[in-house]
Amino acid sequence: MTTPSDPTPGPSFMRSLSSPRALAAWALVAYAALSLLFSLILWIAGDGSFSGRSRDAGFDNLVVGAMPVVAVLLAVHLAPVLPGSKLIATVALIEYAVALFFGVVTLLVGLGAVFDSVNDANDWLYALKYLLIGLANLGLIAVAAYVVLRAFVSQGGRLPVNWPARTS
Repeated sequence: MTTPSDPTPGPSFMRSLSSPRALAAWALVAYAALSLLFSLILWIAGDGSFSGRSRDAGFDNLVVGAMPVVAVLLAVHLAPVLPGSKLIATVALIEYAVALFFGVVTLLVGLGAVFDSVNDANDWLYALKYLLIGLANLGLIAVAAYVVLRAFVSQGGRLPVNWPARTS
C-alpha cells in the first residue's frame, strides 16, 4: 500500500500558505503586527511632545483590535483547522499583549495632553470622549485577546505557570 504524495511540493511553510484561508490568516496578523510596529516607532521617534504623541499613538485602533481575532477565527473555528493555527494564535496573543500594554501606557500619558488643553465645556467633552473611548477600545482588545486565548488553549497551547522559573 502506498501513501499519497503531498500535492504541494516545497518547504512546509509554503505548503501551509497554499490554502487561501491560511494566506488570509497570516496576512491579517502580519498587517496588525506592521501597524503595531509603526505605531511604536512613531510614538518613540515622532514629532511633537511625548504626551501629544501618546494621545495619537494608535495602539488601540480597529486594525489592531479586529484583525488578529479574525485571523484566529479563520484558522481555528472553520473546519478543517489549519496547520499552524496554534502559531497564528500565539502571534495574535503577542500582538494583543503589546497593544494592551502600550495602549494603557499611551492612554494614561495622553491624558496629560488632553486635559492640559481643557478651557471650556467642549474641551471637557473632548477629554471625556478621549478617556471613555480609549477605555472602551482597550476593553474590546481585551475581549478579543480572551477569544484568541480560548482558541490557543483549544489547540493545545499552554501559558507558563511558574514563569519566570523560581530558583530556591
